[in-house]
Order: sequence, then structure tokens, then C-alpha cells
Amino acid sequence: MTRIPYIDKPTGLSDEQKAVYDYIYQSRKKVVGVFSFLLNSPPLAQPIADLGAYLRFDSILPANLKEIVILVTLSENYCQFEWSAHEELALKAGISQETIDVIKYKRSLTDVELREQTIIHYGRELINNKRVSDTVFTKCKQQFNKTEITEITTLMGYYSMVACILNAFGLGPQPGKPSLPEPSFNQPTASSIKHTIPEEQSV
Repeated sequence: MTRIPYIDKPTGLSDEQKAVYDYIYQSRKKVVGVFSFLLNSPPLAQPIADLGAYLRFDSILPANLKEIVILVTLSENYCQFEWSAHEELALKAGISQETIDVIKYKRSLTDVELREQTIIHYGRELINNKRVSDTVFTKCKQQFNKTEITEITTLMGYYSMVACILNAFGLGPQPGKPSLPEPSFNQPTASSIKHTIPEEQSV
């Protein structure tokens, strides 16, 4: 069981919840993950769905760079549920398994292509240090324009929010799908994150 209701079916909903459920379903053909929790607050769910739809489907960033941004954000936040979907999406977007494993296991970036390396450095610093060094930001400006940097940073912020919600409310990895190593510091163990969704899903 999750810690608050997980709303992934259109039954038993208030009129407000049903309207937002239908709105999200219309664009995504499913209501899962973070939106199944956000439906506990329908006025919050709809604008977040709009933001997520832009970042996932309409962003100026190419698919391979988006998936690198998403993966590093999920890895640094230990977000199991979304990683279960996005490791496979990253492979489909042309990201090598070697690069995925560098992100997944927090390895050295020595053999990673420069643009990917820059994004991974940027995400690791921003998420873990809550700041980005001048050195790393300068490298970003050499690789990306100001619009791309804005969307990269916002995408990291969006998936950090998603991770906070999924981790806090107890949604674990999807059965039979890739998962992250659990953190070694004082955090909930994998056994305390029990609720799973059977089929392939992603925000």
C-alpha cells in the first residue's frame, strides 16, 4: 500500500478529480505515477501535468539529451519507479548502456561523450550540492545555448519534484523492469517501498 491514495482508475472520484483525471488521460492515455498521487489535489495535478507534457513531449531538447537529464536526476534522487521506465526509454533514444550504467552506478565520466558528460556533471552538482560551480556552468555555456540550459535545468527541477512525491509516498520500482541501487545512507530500504504497478508505465 502507498502512504496516500493512489488514483489510477476513473472510479469513485469526485467531479473535480474525474475532470482532471480525464484531462491527463486525454494527453497520456494513462494516469500513473506522480499524477495518481497528485489527483488527491486536483488543482495541483492539472498545471503540473501541463508542465510535464511540455518538458517530455514539446521541449526543444532532443530525445537523447532529455533522457540523459532525466536519468541523472532520477539516479541522484534514487527514484525507482521512474527509473524503471526511463532506462529503457534512454536506450530507445540512442543512449548507450555504458553511459546509462555510469549514471546508474555514479561512476567516473572519463569515457562519456562531452555533451552527456557536461549534463551529468551539472545534475550531480545541482542536486547534491544545491549549487553549480562556475567551472561546470561555463562548460554548459560552451555546449548549450541559454534556452537549452533553461530547459535542462527546469527538466531537472521537474523530475526532482516527481522523485520527491514518489519517494515520499512509497512508489517503488516496477516489477521486472530496471531498478537503481538503493542509497547506502540513512534512507528507507527497498523493503519499505512496497507498492508496484504491473505493466510498463512512465510519467
